[in-house]
Amino acid sequence: MQASMKKNVYMTGYLPLFSIILFSSGFSIYFERLFIDKLTYFGVYQGMQELFDDHVIHLSIGFCLFLLFFMMFAALKLLSDTLTHLSLFFFSKDTEGNLLQQGKGGSWYFFVGGMLAIVLNHSVLLISIVFLVASLLYFFQFLLRISARLSTIGIMGMVFLHLFFWTGFGLLVVYTVMRLYNAFVAAIT
Repeated sequence: MQASMKKNVYMTGYLPLFSIILFSSGFSIYFERLFIDKLTYFGVYQGMQELFDDHVIHLSIGFCLFLLFFMMFAALKLLSDTLTHLSLFFFSKDTEGNLLQQGKGGSWYFFVGGMLAIVLNHSVLLISIVFLVASLLYFFQFLLRISARLSTIGIMGMVFLHLFFWTGFGLLVVYTVMRLYNAFVAAIT
């Protein structure tokens, strides 16, 4: 019975969802405190207290931030899965998905990282580092598991495809945020 439980691939199928929930919670707890501090600094929080109880304000802001981060991490997982499938399509000879199944199993890195994110919710830098380390550990574990069935060119192709995509995506996000910030500052002044 124990051997059959270890081989069941569906036993850890819930880990990505829980990891997204944990990381979303860690980030939303940090940003909810930051948001409340900024509302207090600008004097808006006192006006909100006249309309709502403190716990309602905290819960509402926290829930909205949780939803925002949940959607962001779910989209990142979708992009990551799509990019992994695309890179296996380009750089492997596997047509039945055996490599994909063989490479699965690194969800524990994100789950443990998500639990650390809850503990380290006082620092957005630490949570970000934990997320980055969990992502890199997952990717390298995936490469190690499938490397026996890929050529050297295939491994290099996968690494560079992921590297180029995530670098380009990150730069695009930073550029967009900077443009929005500059437009916001220009509109204020």
